[in-house]
Amino acid sequence: MPLPFTNGEYRRRIDAVRKRLVEEKLDALLIFHQESMFYLFGYEQTGYWIYQTAILTADSPEITVLSRTADYNLIVGLPYIDEVRTWKDDSADNPIEMTVDLLREKGLMADGKRVGIELKTHALLPFYYKPLSEALPSLVDASDLITELRLRKSDAEVVYMREAGKVLDAAYAGAFEALRPGVLETEVLAAALTGMFKAGGHVPAIVPPFASGPRTMSRTHGPAVDRRILADEPVTIEPGCSRYRYHAVGVQTRWMGEPPAKVQKVFDELVQTQEAAFSVIRPGVSAADVAREINRSLKQFGMYVPGTHHGYGTGIGYPPTWLDNLRIKETDTHVLEPNMTFFLLFRWTVRDVCDFPVLLFLGEPFIVTQSGCERLSSAPLSLT
Repeated sequence: MPLPFTNGEYRRRIDAVRKRLVEEKLDALLIFHQESMFYLFGYEQTGYWIYQTAILTADSPEITVLSRTADYNLIVGLPYIDEVRTWKDDSADNPIEMTVDLLREKGLMADGKRVGIELKTHALLPFYYKPLSEALPSLVDASDLITELRLRKSDAEVVYMREAGKVLDAAYAGAFEALRPGVLETEVLAAALTGMFKAGGHVPAIVPPFASGPRTMSRTHGPAVDRRILADEPVTIEPGCSRYRYHAVGVQTRWMGEPPAKVQKVFDELVQTQEAAFSVIRPGVSAADVAREINRSLKQFGMYVPGTHHGYGTGIGYPPTWLDNLRIKETDTHVLEPNMTFFLLFRWTVRDVCDFPVLLFLGEPFIVTQSGCERLSSAPLSLT
């Protein structure tokens, strides 16, 4: 299958990582993030919970990968892959010992050599990390080295982010067309997924969270269930839609019928808060300053909650997350640059309009442009 990017694009990414290795005085990096492997050489698979690693040295763009035999054909022949070594589940092969052997062969076990490792990853289980850390006690945590480089997308990556935004619109259209009293949550989710895939969407990192009625208090952290949606209640769906693993994420609450005036008022204030965020997002502005402007607007409406984050970076995603390192919160230190992509999120709980509290959501995907920001979704902002 053709890769989503040219060899030149992969080489630019590899060279950027090698430059960071030199700056951090690291001789090599043990790569475990599946996102990092996809980013650097197009390796695409979902069995990354089984031990695998890639070794990139500061003095060469050629990469060595250690994986299970079952995944050999997914790796061999990818750009800048110099060697693929494999181990089998049902054998005497010990992947930790094989990793140490590879580092020794590359001269990386000598005195004074510094090897980084990605620790903040779902792909390195404690079961494997414990013996690895015992065998290599001098490893340096370099978890953010590649993830920080991924925050600013290339023009080629932006193409897929924009395509993912169109897929998001199709997922919304499918879900909202299926919404009616009496339908199951799972039926609406099925319609959203159908719309997503018919529009050219690829498998997302997370099945869209879904909730209706009193279940909206799950804060979009729950799945669709066999609950029938009723009239005069809220429904929330949060699709993260993918093109070549690049995710545009949105969340919307819709009201089944005519929303109560109190609910509509809160929703309109959330829209105004989003517009306030628009007014300050541009290159050179910090994520913290965006959060401060959002909090200023929320205070105006009596909806400010200290310590709340208002979004996060998105891009390459594998289960169980589509999040990048960037956070829209007052303690974040990132400064916005062109081609950074992120999800802005606003929510508030409305009480005394139903027999249960109603948690409203409004969230959209954005890209930082040369002079401001741009919506990646064209879905209307509406409760009905």
